Amino acid sequence: MLNEELIIDLYRVGAIKFGRFKLTSGIESPFYIDLRLAITYPGIYKRLVKLMAESLSAFNIDVVTGIETASIPWASMIAYELNKGIVYVRKEVKEHGTAKLIEGDLKTGMRVAVIDDVITTGNSIIRAIRIVRDHGGDVVVAAVFIDREQGGLNAIRREGINAFALFSVIDMIDVLVNNGLVSNELRNSVIEYLVKNRVSTGA
Repeated sequence: MLNEELIIDLYRVGAIKFGRFKLTSGIESPFYIDLRLAITYPGIYKRLVKLMAESLSAFNIDVVTGIETASIPWASMIAYELNKGIVYVRKEVKEHGTAKLIEGDLKTGMRVAVIDDVITTGNSIIRAIRIVRDHGGDVVVAAVFIDREQGGLNAIRREGINAFALFSVIDMIDVLVNNGLVSNELRNSVIEYLVKNRVSTGA
């Protein structure tokens, strides 16, 4: 199965890691998803971009929006694949030039897909959605490659936005278990962690 091969390839290049990792929230996690590594490998990069572009093709979007910085390479290639434009949301207003929060030509009423690589709480995507809306964009979908299954997609849906992920972390681990790459014990420890650390709100 193609997607199983893709998950295994992500694991083998180190984009899916197991151990002890401190997240930006300060919480310690037994796994880490690093899709910044994947863009170094054209075969993986292309397959992920194609999968996402195919998933977004039903939404009749005008522009793809990335979030500074990790999702910009993904949003750029997805937009290219779909023959759409790209804009991106900055982390903060730059102190020079035009002092924009959104780079690119976002026009009022444009149908927008907001893209990110991995979702945990959904906070960064929700912030981007609100900024795009404030600038006149019509966000019709938010999409990520991997859902850490800690409540982020539901938080986005509470904003009235369609939201989906190509892969969930448990589905990915199941593929790795079934192929003898990680143990059932590790899978169970990840599930235990997710149950204890699921967020209740993304706002």
